[in-house]
Amino acid sequence: MQVMPHAARYLRPLALWAAVAAQALHPAAADAPRLTEGDRPYGALFRALGGSDIERTYGISVLGFGHLTGAWSNNDIATTRLQNGRGRSIQPQGGLLQDEGVNLNQLGLIACKGAGCPPGRLFEANRNVLSRVTPLPGPRGEAVIVDWAVSAVYGEDAVFWKTKGMDDWSWDADREHRLAITQWYLDIYLPVWEGASVLLGSWHSPLAQEIGYPFVPPNWFSSRTYAFAAAPAKHVGGLAQFKLPLNPAFGHASASFGVVTDWNAIDFGSGDTGPSFLFFGAWRSPDMRTWVDLEIIYGNGEDDFGDTVVKDGILRSSGGGTQYLALSSTNEYLDRALAFLNASHQWTPKLAVVFESMFGFQAGGDLSPLPFAITQDSAFYGANLGFRYQLAERVHTALRGEWFRDEHAANVGWGGVGAVGGDVYALTANVSWEPTPFLLLRPEIKFDVYDGGGHLFAVGSNGLAREDAQLLGVMNLEFRF
Repeated sequence: MQVMPHAARYLRPLALWAAVAAQALHPAAADAPRLTEGDRPYGALFRALGGSDIERTYGISVLGFGHLTGAWSNNDIATTRLQNGRGRSIQPQGGLLQDEGVNLNQLGLIACKGAGCPPGRLFEANRNVLSRVTPLPGPRGEAVIVDWAVSAVYGEDAVFWKTKGMDDWSWDADREHRLAITQWYLDIYLPVWEGASVLLGSWHSPLAQEIGYPFVPPNWFSSRTYAFAAAPAKHVGGLAQFKLPLNPAFGHASASFGVVTDWNAIDFGSGDTGPSFLFFGAWRSPDMRTWVDLEIIYGNGEDDFGDTVVKDGILRSSGGGTQYLALSSTNEYLDRALAFLNASHQWTPKLAVVFESMFGFQAGGDLSPLPFAITQDSAFYGANLGFRYQLAERVHTALRGEWFRDEHAANVGWGGVGAVGGDVYALTANVSWEPTPFLLLRPEIKFDVYDGGGHLFAVGSNGLAREDAQLLGVMNLEFRF
């Protein structure tokens, strides 16, 4: 079981890298500015120890990152939690954030080659499709290119990045800091038709707006949206992406189709549940300033919940699995669908705007072994709007408004804390400052209001949630090496 499962997304994944890619593929690429060594903090330690020849010659690098977060909530929150039995829980308001105080969220490494290294190395003008990310302007490219990535994360966030049936080990289920093998995949570019790519292995989901990668952009905020918490974090399987034959005067478009396992799992669950299917469509304006994405996943939601263990008398998540528990006594196919329609626009060189909308559905089962099991057809949906403005060199401010509705508290992150369905409204504001390319500081404040049955925030000492509003303050430090 996963108590506040994460979800991740790629609406503007690696937008800086994609922008550089678009420049590199432009006919004027010879005169286009390039990133310098000093602008690329990810992989700096690897280059310092082994030199730059491995990266320049073979495109191989090792990128390092870490996240430390100090969090504070205004509510008197109990110290006993289902997840790890410690701290003052701030879920589900903060997304990945779990406890008050200072937390080591992530310490991670990515070993990668070529397109598997966002944004680890200078982009080469050798493709016009970036897997999970975007179609690009420019020619098709003439060679088959095989890139790859393997990544791991250690810290409090690791429980949200685990894969059921692979790294959901029982030996670290009661630990504050865990280890997760977050990705391992081949990214193969194919010079066929207008340009195509195939992604094979385990990879972060392109669904939802705020991808789980630590790189900023695309994550404007350290806290996460409720839409983010409604989607899968990762997939195991294959995804094919094809650039469409659209006249460049009308923009650039691609279509993707994928076949994957259960949510955040390496298998198809108990019984013959079959795969899930991914369908994506992407359009970019001719100048790459406007992005529109439609993303859909459909499959069987029956019995794909994460495993649990009992340690020290506390029920603990092993990680992985879905955030929706639906069970059938006859192994009936319980439909689950989730769709996102997102758009972003670089309004001016300093102002960017992003809009996200989503709708999800889970068919109910006929078994209810836990209070938050889904026994009726349940829908969850919402929208959010964000703005980011550059105040000065390496200084930005951002504002985000959210509305999200979970009709019957289908997400365990709601039902597990006492809500029985309703609406939540949230407003988040922050400032991000990079004193050097190797360090990002993000002070942030988030205020949420819940309108529905039961209470969504602040589980009290009597085990009953009792608050309808919550104020969250965050100081996030991201360091890169």
